[in-house]
Amino acid sequence: MKEKIIEIIRNACALEENDITLETKLQDLSLDSLSFIEAIVKIEQEFDVEFEIDQAELAYWETVGDIILKVKELYCEK
Repeated sequence: MKEKIIEIIRNACALEENDITLETKLQDLSLDSLSFIEAIVKIEQEFDVEFEIDQAELAYWETVGDIILKVKELYCEK
């Protein structure tokens, strides 16, 4: 799960795998709001989870790890 989410985020901002870790701050990535929403939609589809509407905003999140933890939480609630 972690690797797939990192891959989706990496593809959204066109960075190498080594450039993204759990501690990577999303604000430091070259993501615009549209790219981020596209990544969130791909994550939702991949793991059959649904974020709240405010969670689809880049400003809601601090790190890549925060997104991964939320996906795990939502996935376990299914």
